[in-house]
Amino acid sequence: MSAITKRRLIQLIGFTLVVAIGWFAISLVRTIREIPEAYAAWDTGTLLTTYMEQNDGRWPSNWDDLATVIGAGQPMLFSRSDSDGNPISNSEYIDKLRTMIKVDWSFDPVPGTTDSPVTRPDGDIFQTVWVGGEPNEMIRSYIAHHADSSELTGNNPMQPSGEVKRFEVDNQPSPPADR
Repeated sequence: MSAITKRRLIQLIGFTLVVAIGWFAISLVRTIREIPEAYAAWDTGTLLTTYMEQNDGRWPSNWDDLATVIGAGQPMLFSRSDSDGNPISNSEYIDKLRTMIKVDWSFDPVPGTTDSPVTRPDGDIFQTVWVGGEPNEMIRSYIAHHADSSELTGNNPMQPSGEVKRFEVDNQPSPPADR
């Protein structure tokens, strides 16, 4: 190998290393900057599923509804502090989430939905999420589990409350239920 070829090889290796380190550094900085958003997304998914669990599968109509599920003994919420790490009030916490997360309050939580009611404020998907912490997957999983549980127990929050189920056995209609 001549001296020029060795020199070019060393330059190529150096350039490749600079590009790889630069790409890694940019990815690391982007991820670190998106960590608060990832925690806010996880918290929002947790609050939404908790709200639905406490309200027979109904979807909240606004942030104020969502704030009703925050309390002692409620789900673990990660971003309940200010930039210095000091705890913040529930209303400050909801205000913080409101600036970081967009929720489609008209979402219809029906089984099999592929909609994504929780997004970034600009409507885009989240770039960084924690495993098991993507809010839309949390919501879809809750809806599917809730639907499965309702079918198994016969309790269906979507069924009108005045309706009486009648079952036939051996093709004999069941007698009318007393109310």
